[in-house]
Amino acid sequence: MATPEEVTFGSLLFWSIGMMVVAAGCLLLFLFTYQKRLLQQQLRLRTAETAHQQELLAAIIEAQEGERERIGQDLHDGIGSTIATAKLLVNRLRSQPVPDNSAELLALVEELIAAAVHDARSISHSLYPAVLARFGLAEAIQHLVDVCNETGALAIELEMDYTQPLALAQELALYRICQELIHNALKHAKGATSLQVRLQQHGPQLTLEVSDDGCGFVAAPTGGGAGLRNIDVRVQMLGARLQQRSAPGQGSHFLIQLRAAA
Repeated sequence: MATPEEVTFGSLLFWSIGMMVVAAGCLLLFLFTYQKRLLQQQLRLRTAETAHQQELLAAIIEAQEGERERIGQDLHDGIGSTIATAKLLVNRLRSQPVPDNSAELLALVEELIAAAVHDARSISHSLYPAVLARFGLAEAIQHLVDVCNETGALAIELEMDYTQPLALAQELALYRICQELIHNALKHAKGATSLQVRLQQHGPQLTLEVSDDGCGFVAAPTGGGAGLRNIDVRVQMLGARLQQRSAPGQGSHFLIQLRAAA
């Protein structure tokens, strides 16, 4: 017959084992639930990342198609029409007998050819600004600001500390971002009296800031027009970060941060 001490010890041992089993079960349940939630979170992140990549790809394709359409229209309406007219004049010069005003026709052909060359250079400049190709990002932004200041629409202040050039593709993307932000401010920043542009470089870190004291906005600008969507696309392609801050009556501030590759 078991003594009271043995009964108490057996009960305590049984109770302890039972508690350990319950604790182990709770721990396994917690780990299972945690793992399930972690997998669900990872799935949501992957889904969101995939959706973002699809949106980015769609925006890139849209921008490229828009650029091709614009170039095609410029070629058709500008250079194409000019060359077609010049061809008609050349055919007249080749006709028999030679027209009495052949000298005038030849001069007109030369003018048309010069106009076609000018249009071709303009299209080329829109694709890759000559000043950027020859002198780099700092000179290109300086030229852009000087030209905009000549319009008298808005006083633009430029501050630059840029001494270590980036790759040409990166400089072109930054130039286009700066160009779009300036043009957006000139067009939409109602009541603005000044616009500040800052290009700063500290080691591998580069920042581009564009801010105005205009009317500001409420809605997130990346959901707005095509210009701001293009900015977001270029920032994503650069692997940079875009911060934007605005409020009605308090102007707008855009900050692009890029870490250059070593």
